Amino acid sequence: MVSQRISLTPARLLLLLLFGALCLFVALSTQATIMQRLEIEDLTRLSSDVFHGQILSTETRWNPEHTRIYTDVRVRINEAFKGTAKSNSVVTVTQLGGEKDGVKVDYAGRPEFTTGESVVLFTTRTQSNQLTVVALKQGKLQVKGAEVTRDFSGLTLVQRTKQNQALQPVAARPDRLTMDELRTRIVRSR
Repeated sequence: MVSQRISLTPARLLLLLLFGALCLFVALSTQATIMQRLEIEDLTRLSSDVFHGQILSTETRWNPEHTRIYTDVRVRINEAFKGTAKSNSVVTVTQLGGEKDGVKVDYAGRPEFTTGESVVLFTTRTQSNQLTVVALKQGKLQVKGAEVTRDFSGLTLVQRTKQNQALQPVAARPDRLTMDELRTRIVRSR
């Protein structure tokens, strides 16, 4: 067998490094957040406040230590299903993540909000009494007319099987139901 030595010229080293960086980028960009699929009833039980509302505004900010970015979402409540929030009041829901001063904090499954959008939010209160969405994107439902849609993009969902309680992957296709069906399921689960 003939042995041949390959020299790493600066150009070859640069190509090798670029290829490695590309492989790392592809691997990281295909990751998803793995979590147990929660039904409407589960989300309701885990939530302190559940309501249908309209997104009025979003604002990103640094925490006081300048180590984390949060997005504050102002929501006008159309209908309260559970909790202390009242119809026609405005609440602020705070989520980790967002973009501020050229720095972006993001993660798979993070709920995103658009001014004017109609949503049903399943929320809980933090230790500092701020509302935050339960179970990432699972706790944000989009409302268009009388139809409500759950978006699971960015999430890999698993569910326990009844026989052996092992976690099994489940399809993450969007769920659609009517506002009346949703209302009934929430009220039954409070």
